[in-house]
Amino acid sequence: MLSQNYEHVLAPDDKLSLSIWNHDDLSIGSVYSIYNTNESFGKWILIEPDSTAAIPYSGPLKIAGLTLNEAETLIAEKLAEYVKTPIVELRVLNREVTILGEINAPGNYLLEKELNTLVAYIGKAQGLNFYADAKKIQIIRNEVSYEVDLTSLNDFHNKNIYLQSRDIIYVPSKKGKKLDMKAPVLIPFASLLTSIGVLISVLSK
Repeated sequence: MLSQNYEHVLAPDDKLSLSIWNHDDLSIGSVYSIYNTNESFGKWILIEPDSTAAIPYSGPLKIAGLTLNEAETLIAEKLAEYVKTPIVELRVLNREVTILGEINAPGNYLLEKELNTLVAYIGKAQGLNFYADAKKIQIIRNEVSYEVDLTSLNDFHNKNIYLQSRDIIYVPSKKGKKLDMKAPVLIPFASLLTSIGVLISVLSK
C-alpha cells in the first residue's frame, strides 16, 4: 500500500542547502541570504556514499538515514558550541520524480516542496493526453509497482498520494490506441477493397 505519511529520509547523493539564521558565513546556498542558490549553480552540500556530509565547524556528520528535522536538530546541537541558539534549515535540492507514458510533457520533475501530490505533478506535466488510461496509473517506488485509479472520486484523498524522490509515474495507453494508430492505414485499404469490389461488379455485368 502507498502511505500518505511521508517524510523525506536523507540518502547518499542528496544535495542540500544549509541555512543558519544570521550566519551567512556558515550557510551554504542559504534561503535566508541574498546569496541563496540552487543545485544548478553548484552551491550545495553533498551526502557522500559513507552517509556523511561536510558541515561547517562540525566536520563530516552522518546524516543519511535521518529525516530533515532530525538532521537539522543534530546539526544545531553541533553548531551550538560555536553559535548561540542556531536556527538551522536544510533543503534537498535534487529530489525528483520521472513521469512517463501518455502524458503531454513527460520528463523528470523536481519536487519543489516537502509534500507534493500525484495530481499536482500530473498537472506540472501538462496533464494526461487523449490516450491516457487514468484508471491504471502506475507508481513505481523502490522497484514495487502500485496502481492508482484517478477516474473515481471515491477515497480520492488516499489516491492523490504524496510523491517521494525517485518515484516513477507511468501512464499507460487505453486499449483503443493501437487500433486508432492503425486506422490511417486500414481506412485507405478498406476503401481500396471496396473500389475493387465495385470494379469487379461492373466488369462482370
